[in-house]
Amino acid sequence: MREELKVKILERLATGPKIARELVSLVGASQPTLSRAIRELGTQVVTLGRGRATRYARPRLVRGITSQFPVYRIDEAGDAHLLGLLQTLAGGHYWWEPEDSAKESRLFDYLPWFVQDMRPEGFVGRAFAQGQGADLGLPAKLTDWTDDDVLIALSRRGEDHIGNLIIGEESIERYLKFAQKPSPEVPEPARQQVYADLARAAMEGDPAGSSAGGEQPKFAAMLRAGDERRHVLVKFSPPILQAEGQRWADLLLCEHLALDVVRDAGIPSASSRILEADSRVFLEVDRFDRIGSAGRSSLFSLRAIDGEYLGMGSDWAKCAGGLLRAGVISPEDARKMRWLKVFGDLIGNTDMHLGNLSFIRVRSRFYALAPVYDMLPMLYRPVSGETPHREFAPGAMTLETADVRPEALQSALRFWDRAAAEPRLSDEFKAICRNNFSVLQKLETAPRIITKKV
Repeated sequence: MREELKVKILERLATGPKIARELVSLVGASQPTLSRAIRELGTQVVTLGRGRATRYARPRLVRGITSQFPVYRIDEAGDAHLLGLLQTLAGGHYWWEPEDSAKESRLFDYLPWFVQDMRPEGFVGRAFAQGQGADLGLPAKLTDWTDDDVLIALSRRGEDHIGNLIIGEESIERYLKFAQKPSPEVPEPARQQVYADLARAAMEGDPAGSSAGGEQPKFAAMLRAGDERRHVLVKFSPPILQAEGQRWADLLLCEHLALDVVRDAGIPSASSRILEADSRVFLEVDRFDRIGSAGRSSLFSLRAIDGEYLGMGSDWAKCAGGLLRAGVISPEDARKMRWLKVFGDLIGNTDMHLGNLSFIRVRSRFYALAPVYDMLPMLYRPVSGETPHREFAPGAMTLETADVRPEALQSALRFWDRAAAEPRLSDEFKAICRNNFSVLQKLETAPRIITKKV
């Protein structure tokens, strides 16, 4: 009879965790009998939570290896702190148990948001899947990866992802080994030749450094200037002898200019520099999730923050209002997000998805806007190697952004004016800049919405 009960318990828990009284009802046993059977099942059943919130679940081994994934936080000095334990459960569930607060434990019916945000993606993510996927037993195509594949990749080769979290014992061991003997440093005076070599390697499927997202070809590097060490992400164009390469070179220059204009408007943006080598243009951007040689800072995308607190899946301005109402960001940052949405529209940035804006954790359930990155006129990006004509038609003013539009418009005018005078831009793109400046000039005298919002 007892063995039959154990079988029943395992069958009922195969679909997911159950609270105690629900499981009692499902297996037709008293609570004391159920408790004895569960104790006898040992590691086949785990107890989650305490008191009336107690649940029972079946652990699910990922790839038959483990169901437990420790999560570490790397601090500004490079030391690793155990943040908590993520456990995979039957039925596609996950149990998150923070190290310092059992009250914060939580059951997820999806891969937790802070792990999803670490999922390899974009140019570097695809190269990772193609280059290391086979060694880890993962599909060569990133689009074929399951959540289990993501966990395997993060827990075994996740020592250098964006942000300050590391998952799994193997990845933390790799990180500690890396911290003792950092990756090769690039002497600042020699970086143009090194970047040319790294660009060629990246195009052959071996981009250096962390798995930053985004489709633009890129690699990571650590620069050495005297005693200073600086982590950078470097985007690069195809050879500028091609029309596609020249256009991407123009866009990288525009990104550099746009980040300067954003900073001039009082909104932090990533520091950047333009270099040229081997008939390519390089945009070198300082990483703000890295501190010194080994220290790190938290970084979570708006996509992850929205998924955790809102689920709006909308644009930056709408998310700003939702996050402010939820008490997750400050009024000042909400205003900056609305300003950035308008500014981006006015410079032709058609790629302002929720992965292109990020936040730094200040405390539990509260975040600060991270420096801006990936702000450029993507309206003009090449398509299949071609550079088709694009009409610049900024959207109309909306009520939710009416208070910031006048300032954003002036900054956008400064951007197009500076770009039109930039000697490194192609003549073709400078003509586009002059036209767009004229288009925005007309908006200065167009009817607008007047609000009292400040």
